[in-house]
Amino acid sequence: MINILLFVILFIVICFLYRKNYNLQEKVFEKNKLLIRQAKLASIGEMLEHIAHQWKQPLAQINSIVLNIESSYEDGKLHKNLLEKELSQIENLTFFMSETIESFRNYLHPDKEKTVFTMKEAIEETLSLIMPLLKHKKIECNVKIENDKKVKGYKKEFVQSLLVILNNAKDALLEKNPKNPYIQINVNMINEKIVLHIQDNAGGIEQKNMEKIFDPYFTTKKKSKGTGHGLSMAKMIIEGSFGGKISAKNEKDGANFRIEF
Repeated sequence: MINILLFVILFIVICFLYRKNYNLQEKVFEKNKLLIRQAKLASIGEMLEHIAHQWKQPLAQINSIVLNIESSYEDGKLHKNLLEKELSQIENLTFFMSETIESFRNYLHPDKEKTVFTMKEAIEETLSLIMPLLKHKKIECNVKIENDKKVKGYKKEFVQSLLVILNNAKDALLEKNPKNPYIQINVNMINEKIVLHIQDNAGGIEQKNMEKIFDPYFTTKKKSKGTGHGLSMAKMIIEGSFGGKISAKNEKDGANFRIEF
């Protein structure tokens, strides 16, 4: 009789503990589901902010081209060749904006296809997007490639990173307005590694901000002009996708961004 009573008590205790453990596991499962959902929403939110950040410049360029077409028309200088050239630039910019969405979508997707490209090809593609704006603002941009080699990686993502750095340099030059503003891009090989330098003469980065410039949400610009995502995104791409390294320091005339991989 006692054994039966002990068995019943033990069975009740086991059932109670099992139910308690089940409820705990259910709560943990629901909590994990919530965290995963929040992480997904955060990723989507960050992706949309990155896209918005990358779209600002092409939209500004399209607006500038439209104004140029309007001005040429009013002056009676809008001939066929000029119109075709300007419309071709708009087509390239809208194509880039479409590719931007695809690029970020692919970045979050694990099955990304790598392509083989050179720094020269990536730089030329980047400059084709920003050079019209640099010329319009009278900013000189020079490229010097001493050594180059083919690399395998995500070319569009790399172009996004270069565009962020060049766009930041352009904004700094417009703000500081130095005499003869310029951006210098150098590519070389050091110890079998590709090393790329992007330098401007905008006076450099304030020392108090130097350690924070790659942090998410950190920006020295006004809220209407910067989200703080650009350089953190560039770091994420260069170090995450390419296994490389990006850093910045001040030279005599301005900031120098160094990329190696």
